[in-house]
Amino acid sequence: MVLVYEHDPLDTEDARGRFYHVCQGRVLRNELTVPSPETPFECPDCGIDLETEDFWVARQRGSV
Repeated sequence: MVLVYEHDPLDTEDARGRFYHVCQGRVLRNELTVPSPETPFECPDCGIDLETEDFWVARQRGSV
């Protein structure tokens, strides 16, 4: 698992989802935004590159 996608209950007006990176076995609780296709997110600690497609897959599955 590299990304976690958590969604709010759909019964609120501002329901949305949030992405979090799992770095070296720990969920980092600083929310990530979906990066542009030209500039993937690179974790400074583990060095993994997360591209736009990774975020969409995480959204479909709940986590990747």
